[in-house]
Amino acid sequence: KKLIGTEDKHKPLSDQKLCQLMGEQGCTLSRRTVAKYREADAFYENRSLAAMPEYTAEADGNGSYVKDLDKFIVDRAALRTALLKWKTGLDLALGRPAVNDTVISGGWFLPYLGYPQVDREEAAASAELMADNLVRIRDAAAEYGGQYCYVAVPNQYVYGAEAYPSYMDSRFQKQHLNVELLSAALAERGVDFLDVGAEVEALGRPEGFMSKVDHHYTMEGAFLTYRLLMDKLASMTGEELLILGEEDVAFETLPNTYLGSRARKLMGMVSSEEKLQLLWPKEEVPFARWDNGAEDLPRVYSMPDSAEEYATYGVYMGGDIAHTTIDTNRQELPSILVYGDSFTNALECILYLSFDRMDALDLRHYNEMSLTDYIREAQPDYVVCVRDYDALLLLSENGAGEDLIP
Repeated sequence: KKLIGTEDKHKPLSDQKLCQLMGEQGCTLSRRTVAKYREADAFYENRSLAAMPEYTAEADGNGSYVKDLDKFIVDRAALRTALLKWKTGLDLALGRPAVNDTVISGGWFLPYLGYPQVDREEAAASAELMADNLVRIRDAAAEYGGQYCYVAVPNQYVYGAEAYPSYMDSRFQKQHLNVELLSAALAERGVDFLDVGAEVEALGRPEGFMSKVDHHYTMEGAFLTYRLLMDKLASMTGEELLILGEEDVAFETLPNTYLGSRARKLMGMVSSEEKLQLLWPKEEVPFARWDNGAEDLPRVYSMPDSAEEYATYGVYMGGDIAHTTIDTNRQELPSILVYGDSFTNALECILYLSFDRMDALDLRHYNEMSLTDYIREAQPDYVVCVRDYDALLLLSENGAGEDLIP
């Protein structure tokens, strides 16, 4: 209403006046648009919708208010999802090589990556800078006797690189260059590093490790990552840790259609046989859970309400949460802090089983204090960072606040 204005620009229009100006069809669409005002997320696009901008004289003067308002209106336009589905269906019917920046090939739903240039010197400089930052985080744990390990996990399009058409880039070489340069820089500085990709390759690249419809690993992949990580931590300290084997857990397959992040980009219009799996310990471990300081239900899975609903990666730990704590009240066991982004979610569903207390930080959302300050205050026995290959040389989410050297 405020967009059209009246003689008094601060006085909103009545519904009747609005309909007179826009016509009945326009009025109907506008009401549907306004009804979407409170929506925060675009489900199929798996992203947050643009927020309503706050009007200020400065934002009006530099044009940012109008730009942000345009984004807000576009994100909440009536029939937006229906139109996106229509366009997606048309592109699929036309057989376009990439639909909504997604490549469907060999049973994989992969991102279209373009053809980026690889600058080894620039990558090497980024690796050195990243390694210097990780030394500061490692040293914060070492001050009280804690252990630090950086874990690199292959991302989906690297694992499924062979499925890309020959004329498309999979970034396989670029991502492995990231691993090569960062691992070398960390080795020079004595920082423990675990390349899950190399370990998985040595095991023959098990097919069930990586999801074909989501950019994360599967629960099987998360469990293998857990085993590799626990073995690494045990070798670092020489201590005997509680490490669960296949005989200690049971997998459950949900009957729901799994709408992974790549399938969501396709608006759920391309089917896949892949299902989401859960992992349960055969011996129950009671625990208490807190999210962002508030006590939550003692559960690690956020289950769909029915078998007809979609299951998403958000089933694991309830999605992306800034700060989660799980306390199993087994004081004879060590504590652990795991940080990173959404790649930790599935891992968290398993990791707490081996520790007295597990804290998890998603550094895309956590901003209460710097990572090094958090480590010094909480003093976990183990500090672990989990990042995928594509994020290894990005300063964002590899540390927080003043931990980053500009």
